Amino acid sequence: MIGRSNVLYRSRRSFRRYIWALIIFFVFCFWNSGTVTWSKWANSEAGLKPLTSNPLPETVEAIIEAESPRAGRINVRHSHPNPERILNAEVPHLALSPRPDTRPRNIHSHDAGPLGGSGSALTTDEDAETHDLDDIEKIEEHRNQGGVEHASKLKHPDDDDATESESGDIVSNENAQIPIMDTKVKDDAEDLAQPQNINKNQPPLETLETQTPWSEHYDFPSWDQCEELKEKAEGLPDLYHVPFEVSVKDVVLQGWEDEWISKARYSGPKLDEPRIDFVYTWVNGSQQELADTMKPYELNSSLNDADGVWIESHGSNRYREWDELRYSMRSVEKYAGHFTNRIQILVNAFKNAKKDDSSPTTYGKQWPHWLRSDMEKVQVLSQEEFFGPEERKCLPSFDSLTIENQLYNTKSEVDRLFALSDDMILGKPHSASDIYSPLFGPTLGFKTNAYNTLQPPTEKDAERFGEKPFLIYTSWLLNRRFGARKRKGQVHFGHSLSRSIAREAITSFPRPALRSAYQRFRGENGFQLYSWYIIFHYTMERHREALLWSYIMMRSDTNNDGYLDWDERQNVINDLAEGLSNETPEIYRRRIYYHVQDYLEQAGLKPPVVNNDILWTSLDGPIMTKDLDCDAFDMEDCLAPGFSISSSDAEARSPVFSTATIFDRVTRESPRCGDCLVKLVLNRQRAGLEPLLPHPAQKAKQRETVIKALIKFQYTIVNPDAMFYMITDAEQAEHVLLRPYLKQSKKAGQICLNDDVVTSNKQELEQLRKVMSEFFNGILPDISSYEI
Repeated sequence: MIGRSNVLYRSRRSFRRYIWALIIFFVFCFWNSGTVTWSKWANSEAGLKPLTSNPLPETVEAIIEAESPRAGRINVRHSHPNPERILNAEVPHLALSPRPDTRPRNIHSHDAGPLGGSGSALTTDEDAETHDLDDIEKIEEHRNQGGVEHASKLKHPDDDDATESESGDIVSNENAQIPIMDTKVKDDAEDLAQPQNINKNQPPLETLETQTPWSEHYDFPSWDQCEELKEKAEGLPDLYHVPFEVSVKDVVLQGWEDEWISKARYSGPKLDEPRIDFVYTWVNGSQQELADTMKPYELNSSLNDADGVWIESHGSNRYREWDELRYSMRSVEKYAGHFTNRIQILVNAFKNAKKDDSSPTTYGKQWPHWLRSDMEKVQVLSQEEFFGPEERKCLPSFDSLTIENQLYNTKSEVDRLFALSDDMILGKPHSASDIYSPLFGPTLGFKTNAYNTLQPPTEKDAERFGEKPFLIYTSWLLNRRFGARKRKGQVHFGHSLSRSIAREAITSFPRPALRSAYQRFRGENGFQLYSWYIIFHYTMERHREALLWSYIMMRSDTNNDGYLDWDERQNVINDLAEGLSNETPEIYRRRIYYHVQDYLEQAGLKPPVVNNDILWTSLDGPIMTKDLDCDAFDMEDCLAPGFSISSSDAEARSPVFSTATIFDRVTRESPRCGDCLVKLVLNRQRAGLEPLLPHPAQKAKQRETVIKALIKFQYTIVNPDAMFYMITDAEQAEHVLLRPYLKQSKKAGQICLNDDVVTSNKQELEQLRKVMSEFFNGILPDISSYEI
């Protein structure tokens, strides 16, 4: 059952026994020093500099102003716990303090149960593993497993496995022994513990009108510019809510969308196949000019150590060049060329070697030696050409996460892109719908391991292997924004993205986004915003949020007064009763994900040919509702105490019935309540989302906004046809690549080859290079039109 009358809290430890000892200690210190620590801040300007105006990044939107029952089997018990609120009230101006509050703010939800004990900061089904991937990993068959985990039944809140982070502060590495400048990094625990604020006077989302032109006379920003950016980041809030009215300004409807969303029926014209950009991140680490450019930043990094171990180790396999990009682009032209709009290759800039001391300093950008320079369809962009005006103040960056968080700033005629690393290759013919379709949105794939971070991540979390620190940290941010739940990690292949959604998802977390932008090497600040994870889950959560916003704030509030009176509450009760009176949604509702091919062909679009193992579509409802048992739905716990009683507000309005309160309750405070509300109301109709939408005639303008939001944030969950290999040596590569793919004609929709080679033996590396070259030329022998 959702909710309970009594919420358990961890008992506080008593320090009463130590009070006299503490008093004597402080008296002694004061007697001997006279000032203790206060003299440190005698100079008010040095100690505390309040910011009279802290503008948010240019990439944040300005908030605009919004706008007798059938009980059936509904439980109307009159009790409701008072969950701890995650977000604080609005603070008009922010001020930097030398000693911010470092007390951790725990996330408590109906779903997570009481917090107690110690352990890791996350809940994951595979927490014991040290690596997310084995040497050879096949993405497993996992039907009925979407990107979000939930209990299959509404059970006691304590039943969910949730453990706390380890106590203690997160301390950044400050052991750089060859300092070029002061690189002291603030304590992450202090950063994470500052209250986030919702500022209603934020500047609008930035739109770069034109691509920043490249110039060889460009110069890297100064150290002071980067320090200013770091200071600015610390004055920003962690979270920002983008109103749907603002979010959908870029959405243009063509006329068929309302019927499609409301009834799951397509009667529109034949649609054009979408055009999609393929965007690569690429670096040639063997180029000496890049190594020379990187050197001073390596020496200055907080990751540097006295013995130079980090500098020696961090680039050996991360920047090794196997010529993968050449073959990956061959695969795109061969298997996806018919719907490719542009290919964009994101690279680093470097200082050119001077001929003599009198020569001016010039810059170049990395360019594959085999790539033609006369192809308008292919763009090679340095970071200076697509990073935002603020974010570029800490360039250059050698951290792929930093670069990926700026992908939305690349300029194009189309919104949709497929983000790839150069080690990812297409292995079969693709259709555009394998990546994105106008009817079903982007295809998203997930692993089985899930994350649910309920407390600020710890130093131990920052030391975890691979991508886990960033998943843990980003899970914590998502929990604070959308409510606590398990969220699965994305598969390690190409990612289907919308530039507009990526921009909104990243900039909705202003401080984490800007802090990510100034990291030059992965791990410098311990944690970083994980772009793929946050964009995928932001997309799914916003689709769910749009449905609840539509139902609570618009459809149910018939007179638009921001309050659900008794007549309006009766309508909700009747909707729930009708949904419960039908057969279970698994039987009553038509499963749209079984008919994706039919719908696409009806619209004149080619169905998927690679990612055709479809697990769910957003037209079936939020993925969070899949397999969720809602028979024990408790209206009083989930919506408001006294919701089903007319006398609750007979004499005066009750604040618990305000639409804003109920909306926040079902979207964030108790996500499972919102999931069941959506699932039960949708069960009134066999297909489509009509039961949750505003009235088509009485609230046409509001309905249009909702339809735009649901079109923008639609998605499809797939079990991708993909293989991932961690290459360790020539013998292993021959066994897992040459034999299956060249001799046995094995095929895979996508192949990712991760360089996990640790040897530095030149002979062994040369042997591996020969095996890799034989593999690449064996599966992709034909030269592409992009090559010289």
